Amino acid sequence: MKTLRICIFIILLQFLMVVSITYAEVEFSTELFLELAESINDIPYIETPDYKRIELENGMIVYLAEDKDLPVVEIRGYIKGGISQESPEQAGISSIMSSMMNLGTKNYNEFELSRYKELNGLSFNLLPSYDHYVFSGNSLSIDKEKLIALTAEILRNPEFEADYYNRIIQEFYQLLVQQYYYDSSLLTMFFSTSLYGDHPYGYSDNISLVLSALQEMTADKLERYYQESIDPSNIIMIVCGDFEYDEMEGLIRESFEDWESKGIELKEKEIVVNEGNFNRVILVNKEDATHAKMRMGYNFYNTHFEDKTAFLMANRVFGGDFTSRLMENLRTGQGFVYGIYSSTSYNQQGGLYYVSTDVAPEYAYEIMEAVKREMLAIKEGEKAITEEELFENVNLYNAFFPKSYKTRISVLSELAYGIEVMGKGEDSINDFIKEYNELTAAEVQRVFAEHTYPDRFLTVIVGRKDDILPVFEEKGVGIELIELF
Repeated sequence: MKTLRICIFIILLQFLMVVSITYAEVEFSTELFLELAESINDIPYIETPDYKRIELENGMIVYLAEDKDLPVVEIRGYIKGGISQESPEQAGISSIMSSMMNLGTKNYNEFELSRYKELNGLSFNLLPSYDHYVFSGNSLSIDKEKLIALTAEILRNPEFEADYYNRIIQEFYQLLVQQYYYDSSLLTMFFSTSLYGDHPYGYSDNISLVLSALQEMTADKLERYYQESIDPSNIIMIVCGDFEYDEMEGLIRESFEDWESKGIELKEKEIVVNEGNFNRVILVNKEDATHAKMRMGYNFYNTHFEDKTAFLMANRVFGGDFTSRLMENLRTGQGFVYGIYSSTSYNQQGGLYYVSTDVAPEYAYEIMEAVKREMLAIKEGEKAITEEELFENVNLYNAFFPKSYKTRISVLSELAYGIEVMGKGEDSINDFIKEYNELTAAEVQRVFAEHTYPDRFLTVIVGRKDDILPVFEEKGVGIELIELF
């Protein structure tokens, strides 16, 4: 019977993977983007599933939604806190702690937990992010009791003094040392740590800082960090699938109700903007680099930025899409770059706005200046955003945005996070769709002009100094050279 359940579960997962892969192939097709841009797509509407909200006495919040289409139960959840709770001495500890929690518990060693999940067709994973941990799991509906029990076991009973502790530390150490040889890791490290400064958001990207903290890491420190950062009052769990409300509520209360809250107060540390980063250029010398990786950006707003939707569409015109101005002018038009995109990163304590590109080393200076010119042309109205450009991006968003919400678990997890963390309404997804469809070019232009600062760019380049320095020196631009070895 167990073998049959596992086979059914594998077949279902294979089906879901095929669907997922198909979407991935379609979604990133330039040809399809252009095709859809030429037709008018309907304004989507995302249906909110019926759900039941439960709040346990310990403060844990649970959203339940029945879905009888497949004999499957899925779990997603958030634990507030995450990397934002680290100190310099604890850099990287959130990743190590979650890795240990995924492997074993006080009641199941590494082999036993793996075997338990395998025999019952269970999946579960816990990962850290800046402002929270994310966990997810699934099973066949006949094994829903075991899935809930597994979730509770992993979240409530971690074992940090396990025999695999030293192995995990060594694996992290080796992985970190390797990051010094990857252009993208070096780019992220120097860019993130420069802009975030003395803030937890930058600690986990600082390879040297994490390596230093790793050498002082102990099982006792992991246990203390767990006790100080994981609490049921900070958990939001979403469960969707083939079950009855009353039965699932009973399982959850049985597994989590007696977990007492410690009343943890999460730390919030202000990000201090360093004006010394304005127009600063950093070159990380990497002798074996075949081209230059570049990132230009500055500190941006937190998750509650009021003009987020208008800025999203403005940024798509500037550099956030295949047909953006940066792509058209710097890649397609002049062939200076292999690809170029502008992005926003919104976090609860502050974010970043940045442009990333790969470029032939001799063009690094020219690209830096060209990005500023393109931004300034929009900002000052010389080449203002047009209604046609806005329509094309709204039209494409109408086509592709709904693909993120094909399942009830995806809709409900977004809804729960919006309500419980962001303070949004119960129809926030459709509110967002309505908002971007009602934008005008004038509004988008105003927001882009107001919130872009070409004179604040920090530029970080990873590449061979002999190929990059001469042009900057010829132009009289000061550049900070970092030699790693």
